[in-house]
Order: sequence, then C-alpha cells, then structure tokens
Amino acid sequence: MPRRKLLRHFTDQFSMIAMVTASEVFEALKPVMDPEHPVSITDPRLGIVTPEGIKVDDDLIQVRFKPTVATCPMGGLIGVLIRYHLEKEYPDAKIVVKLIPGTHVSEDAVNNMINNNDQYNNIIEQMQQRGMI
Repeated sequence: MPRRKLLRHFTDQFSMIAMVTASEVFEALKPVMDPEHPVSITDPRLGIVTPEGIKVDDDLIQVRFKPTVATCPMGGLIGVLIRYHLEKEYPDAKIVVKLIPGTHVSEDAVNNMINNNDQYNNIIEQMQQRGMI
C-alpha cells in the first residue's frame, strides 16, 4: 500500500500539492535490500543511499546513490530497485535515480539502464516473470 503520495488537486485555477519530504523518501527506501547483501540500501554501513542524496522538488523526487564499490556488478539493479520502489510508493511523482558522479566505472551505462524507460521496463518485466518483485 502506498505511503503518502504526491497528490495534485485542482480547484479552480489553483493547485495544491501535498509534499513529501526527503526524509520520508529515505524512510520509504528502508525495505529495499542490496541484491548482494541482506542489508537495506539505507544502512549507513553500506552508504548506498543517504538522506543527503535525496531531493524533492514539487512532484519530482531525485535520488543519487553510491554502489558499494566502483565496479559493483549490481549497481544498475540497485538503481532499478530504487526507482521501482519509489514509483510504487509515490505513483504521482516523477522519479529520477542516478549514480553519484564518479562512483562507478560504467556510470553512463548504469544511469541509462535506470532511466531509459525501454530498458527499465524490460528489466522490471523480467524480474516480475521470475518472481523477484
């Protein structure tokens, strides 16, 4: 069940937006586990997602994350899981997930895997077919 969503209600010419905070987004990410370790991506020991890496601006939620190592083979999957989880939690928001610059050797490819809708949807479909999500 979604937590607090970004909602847009139109009344006459005014719109009112119930804003979510960066700290609420951070809390919403706690159930997302690192694919290689049975630990939340928000766990400070891993430092994958930190509160400082989350920005909320109107209906845009941006998350910058750092894989555990610069050659992390699961870097793209971590980003896909972040985006997937936040899209479920905040279906009215635009979600943008990217690596912190300089934290992965294949930064452009990983960011494209997460944010190219065709690639992302293909990965999500495969994960659903395998019962992974």
